[in-house]
Amino acid sequence: MTRFENKICPVCKAPFNRDAEIVVCPVCGTPHHRVCYAVKNKCALEDLHEKGFVWKGRLPDEPEPQQEAQPATADPHHATYPSETPRITEEELLDRLDPNNPFNEFLSGIADKTVSVDGVSMHELSAYSATSIYHYGRAFRSFRGMNDGKKHKVFFNMCSGLFAPAFQFYRKMDLFGVLVLAVMTLPLLMIVLASMGNESGNVGDGATIVFNILNTAIMVVLCIFGDYIYYRHAVKQIHKIRENFKDRATSDEYYMALYEHGKPSFARAILGWLAMAFMEALVLALPNLLGSGV
Repeated sequence: MTRFENKICPVCKAPFNRDAEIVVCPVCGTPHHRVCYAVKNKCALEDLHEKGFVWKGRLPDEPEPQQEAQPATADPHHATYPSETPRITEEELLDRLDPNNPFNEFLSGIADKTVSVDGVSMHELSAYSATSIYHYGRAFRSFRGMNDGKKHKVFFNMCSGLFAPAFQFYRKMDLFGVLVLAVMTLPLLMIVLASMGNESGNVGDGATIVFNILNTAIMVVLCIFGDYIYYRHAVKQIHKIRENFKDRATSDEYYMALYEHGKPSFARAILGWLAMAFMEALVLALPNLLGSGV
């Protein structure tokens, strides 16, 4: 924490204290209060990324700190600020938000560190989900029965079904992504096998409709239940990560580990899309492969 203590958050402009929970932009390295990052849902200096901005201890509009004589071993990133600078906790930061802001209740909810029956807190789940916190914050509350006292398993997410299995790999659910890949390849495989068993090499319109309905049904199921599956995956992963932080389960390092482990991977999404394209090409080539004796 010594590197960030008394540095300035680019959103609220308040300095970080020793107890602050911080999210660091993976592109430019700028630290944010976790709540501030959740409000923006992105780096506050994202517009400067294309210009190659890299955080080196202060914000672009932050004045140069007064130069004072320091020991040769002093931290070069440590800036000195007036002693009367107030220390602010995450709870105080939430209190400073506009009371008429409709997101106040939501932000307080995702910052809740109370451990539920699933063994994790909303704060841990929010850190693990890393992005789309507004969407997943509402989904997690629904699954945990925090809205109406009833635990639900349904929360609509179009991306989970429309972009499957790339979306599942994007969210680092690799094993489930492989399962989705296999299931989504099945309707096409059934069409190809049916055409191979037909002397004309074609399948009837009725069979084609049935196969299309099956494929659509798979996508709809993923749209409806995909977030709940991701929730169960997140809970399981959080328990595993916490094992490595038994003596500091509320530290900034722990929450950063959750963030780094759970943040989406575009590389995995691309691999998932390529795997789907490869499986489809392989299935379509199946008649030729079997016909050639391969």
